[in-house]
Amino acid sequence: GALIVADDAFEKVTTLMGIGQDEMKSAITRKLVKARGEELVARLTPAQSRDSCDALAKEIYSQVVDVLVCKMNKRTYPAHSVGRVDQAEAVKADEKNMGCISLLDFFGFETLEKNSFEQLCINYANEHLQNRYIIDNFQSVRDDYEFEGVEIEFDCSMINNSEVLNLVEGRMGLISIMNEECVRPSGNSSSFVYKAKAIHKDSNHLVNEKLHRPWEFGVKHFAGLVTYDATGFVDRNADKLPLDLLECTAKCTNSIISAQFDALLAERRTLMKSTKRKQGAMSM
Repeated sequence: GALIVADDAFEKVTTLMGIGQDEMKSAITRKLVKARGEELVARLTPAQSRDSCDALAKEIYSQVVDVLVCKMNKRTYPAHSVGRVDQAEAVKADEKNMGCISLLDFFGFETLEKNSFEQLCINYANEHLQNRYIIDNFQSVRDDYEFEGVEIEFDCSMINNSEVLNLVEGRMGLISIMNEECVRPSGNSSSFVYKAKAIHKDSNHLVNEKLHRPWEFGVKHFAGLVTYDATGFVDRNADKLPLDLLECTAKCTNSIISAQFDALLAERRTLMKSTKRKQGAMSM
């Protein structure tokens, strides 16, 4: 089984987090297994423990950055400097007087010989950027013209990519289906693709070709058709932070980590309950 050998570094981390070393060590090197109504403690392999540590470090970093960004936005927002309490009213009042300097450096749309999970994430981000561009430069202008009674012969639906976004992030979109596969014991990439094609069989943007292998699917993005190889999608999308480790981290006395991981734990439990209800309904 796995052992913690970097004692000095481990002591520093647990001290900063505000958690007992023994408790954290147990959460990293062991896992609780439930079988036939009984609870068993199984030791993790070094590779599994290393993955857990990496996932925890990544999640802590992500949560701390989110907190910092949120606090900086609140402190630097114009309404804050004049002491307004109602943020919604402040936004409306400041919109006319507030200037903006935007700096943007982002990855471009990608279509490669083999398009995997990373390409889907990159292209999804670009769909959002394209949608923002359309709203700011076409739809808002058209709405202004219509408000002033000026007729304009331009169909925004020709460039509107909201259907693609809905396919990816909608209630039963690709992300939702993928998340469900991640919490299913037997979840896999081929099952994800099968469900996606079944649910979105009438979609104009999800492509299902006869020559597709079980783990392949296509998406008609604003920039063109991309065929994705879903091999490894579920593994890469999975939240590899074990439930035992998540529960342990939520007990930290560090207020930032405790608050953020409490919220993550609540989300995980809600998702698990939802999946169990769906599985129960399907078995009936």
